[in-house]
Amino acid sequence: MPLAVSTDVDADPANDLCVARVPLFQGLTHAQQVEVAGFARTVRLDAVEQAYTAGSDMSQLMVVHTGQVKIARTSAAGHEQVIRVLGPGDFIGESAFLTGTRPDHAAEALVHTELCVFRHADLGRLVEKHPSIGLRMLQGVSQRLDDTEARLASVIFGNVSSRLADYLLSLPATPGPRGAIDVTLPLAKKDIASLLSTTPESLSRQLRKLTDTGVISQQEQGRITITDVTALTALSTLSKRD
Repeated sequence: MPLAVSTDVDADPANDLCVARVPLFQGLTHAQQVEVAGFARTVRLDAVEQAYTAGSDMSQLMVVHTGQVKIARTSAAGHEQVIRVLGPGDFIGESAFLTGTRPDHAAEALVHTELCVFRHADLGRLVEKHPSIGLRMLQGVSQRLDDTEARLASVIFGNVSSRLADYLLSLPATPGPRGAIDVTLPLAKKDIASLLSTTPESLSRQLRKLTDTGVISQQEQGRITITDVTALTALSTLSKRD
């Protein structure tokens, strides 16, 4: 099955190099990045547009330049399980490159998203010429496995409140007054609930409980102030395992 995407190709490698912004290619010189950019095809997706579906012939490596991509599996009963969310610098398609297998999941843009896409045949030649690309790819896969193990531990050792605490503490944060920190939920609550292996109703109850106890303060547009970082950390899975 072909990729279900709409494409807009920008072949000018000097035009805001996608490869210069992603860790996969940061070990290269600028001249080498320009060379690599010549193999890249730019794909632009609108929100909720799919990059590919489960079972697609995934013969490309996709690197997120801007935006967000949701990776999710759908059960036979139609239940969606969010596996992870890719942001700028993240990539997908390495499994098909390394093993030739087709994906058992779908990839969908959450917002307007721009991808750098490399055919596997071109990627193979680039890895042979620039081994640092392959090394950084393996480092990315290793980090993904670490994240998966951490999520599994959170499910095994924790409950919804501890998984939510882990998630909130993992988000990029900015310092606030009196030791508080500010974070922004990057996903809709239904997707966060799926990511945390719970229901939207349970997630809402836990957020309300944290708000009522003064641990967090919920603002508009998904903004949250963690007013008591110590209390939230005490709820996290990692603190329970230490």
